[in-house]
Amino acid sequence: MGSRPRKHPTPPGDESPERTTPPGTPALGPQDAYAVDGPEANRKLYASWAATYESGFIADSGYVYHRHVAEVFCDGLADATRPVLDVGCGTGLVGVELARLGVAVVDGIDISAEMLAQARAKHVDGRPTYRRLIEADLTAGVEVADRTYAGIVSAGAFTHGHLGPESIAGLLRVAGPGARGALGINSAHFGERGFDRWFEARQAEGRISELGQEMRPIYGDADPGDPDQWARIVVFTVT
Repeated sequence: MGSRPRKHPTPPGDESPERTTPPGTPALGPQDAYAVDGPEANRKLYASWAATYESGFIADSGYVYHRHVAEVFCDGLADATRPVLDVGCGTGLVGVELARLGVAVVDGIDISAEMLAQARAKHVDGRPTYRRLIEADLTAGVEVADRTYAGIVSAGAFTHGHLGPESIAGLLRVAGPGARGALGINSAHFGERGFDRWFEARQAEGRISELGQEMRPIYGDADPGDPDQWARIVVFTVT
């Protein structure tokens, strides 16, 4: 997420149904997400935001983050038939892009039951976008078997008021050797929370290799001077 939504046409290919925000309902945006503190506050926010998240914020802001993360992930993916975990999957935007790019099996995990309900409704080429959807608080760990996934991907979960680098350790556990990671991290949050040092330490320990990053815009007309409108997509291989 970035710091200010702007009006744009609905992105082409958006498969979400049109919805209308009820009159008098305050518009929610990144400022609300950045202000939350703790799991319960996150659940409350997204319970009220889920139904209008795509028709409001996504359509109005020119949000393109999900597409960039999916493209970067798939660009280095060796085997698209093996399962991938979409972290903080929300309403399923990244999952849809992964399916369109040929990833065969995608599971999603998110703290919000209401956002997961939106993701559950997503289909690509007549098939459900997600094989499995998991409601979980990533700060409390992930109840998934070790080495389950051949890839971990995320857009939007690692930002102000959400997840810090300490949550990534559990994701490395569920990723098998050789798994590809592509985690989008709000650029301002990246520096504030020390993600660079965390990833460098994991590489030094031998837990990941081939560490790199790409800077991509969160919105189609992102302000070059505002780090909250840009994301660092960190790529790596689990060892």
